[in-house]
Amino acid sequence: MASQMKQPQGRGISSIFSCCFKGSEQPEITYCHDNPNNAAVLEPTLPMPPLPELDSLFTELVDELDLTAENRAAMFSLPAEKKWQIYCGKKLRKTLLSLEDEEEQGKHKIADGLKTALRTQPMRFVTRFIELDGLSCILNFLKSMDYETTNSQIHTSLIGCIKALMNNSQGRAHVLGHCESINIIAQSLTTESIKTKVAVLEILGAVCLVPGGHKKVLEAMLHYQKFASERTRFQTLLNDLDRSTGRYRDEVNLKTAIMSFINAVLSQGAGETSLEFRIHLRYEFLMLGIQPIIDKLHSNDNAILNRHLDFFEMLRNEDELLMSKQFDAVHIETKSASQMFEVIKRHLSHTEAYPHCCLHCSTVS
Repeated sequence: MASQMKQPQGRGISSIFSCCFKGSEQPEITYCHDNPNNAAVLEPTLPMPPLPELDSLFTELVDELDLTAENRAAMFSLPAEKKWQIYCGKKLRKTLLSLEDEEEQGKHKIADGLKTALRTQPMRFVTRFIELDGLSCILNFLKSMDYETTNSQIHTSLIGCIKALMNNSQGRAHVLGHCESINIIAQSLTTESIKTKVAVLEILGAVCLVPGGHKKVLEAMLHYQKFASERTRFQTLLNDLDRSTGRYRDEVNLKTAIMSFINAVLSQGAGETSLEFRIHLRYEFLMLGIQPIIDKLHSNDNAILNRHLDFFEMLRNEDELLMSKQFDAVHIETKSASQMFEVIKRHLSHTEAYPHCCLHCSTVS
């Protein structure tokens, strides 16, 4: 009886470009089960060495396993044939793992080569890639990644492919025109790779600057909230902004990318003209505790990061000054419940909203 071994979902990097590049068919791998009731027992194909040599090899294997004295004794009491079978099985597994590593490196080389080509080849290469629906192939792969692939260099390279594609107007229009692209790119924030996260945030921040892109990014962050089971939107970003990894350079790069993205979200799109929009959106970050995090981040004493931190605080101060002028107040202490209520009361008195506001406040314990 034979059973086919299928490749794990999200690992077949070569297959995602089948629509773009012709390649030979992948061979099927089968395992033959000698015993129909049990898993296959692999018989050693090499002749068993003399007993002294076998004992030496088997001792090395047992030492690697770090067994208890009782289990070591049980292993050494096995017949010579069984020892040789165990030794060969262990070596076979090491060989298969080595082949898997080589395959992984090959996949990464393909993805990295595509990233370089999209960045350096003439425009006709990019046009051909778009015509052959290469973007959909990448996005489908990103959607189906398993945990290991999500944290691999392949993921980083494929995000790099999208970033390279967006470096020209035709590629950028194609990415923005895809109905799922920004949502799928945002999903990549689940990775533990700092390099991948930084690239994703750079893409999303850049999308905020193009017409219609800002709305897509906000929708993508709502999508990510459901995808990552966040309690509230932007929760993962604030967690990463506050988290310390102990690797200064990587940490500063990620925190700089997060602050750059937050500032782009606040100042672009509807935020360019609407004070109410900026105030409302900024409070999402403030409610997640961004201000004490910013106060702490100033201690990093990094000039680039500090510029982004200062920009956030400058815009906040300017907006709060504008808001206070709208309500004929010199300053509104946003941490004072009584002062905030007086402002709301003054603004909503003699309107239909006032009774509803009072009713809502009365239910707050």
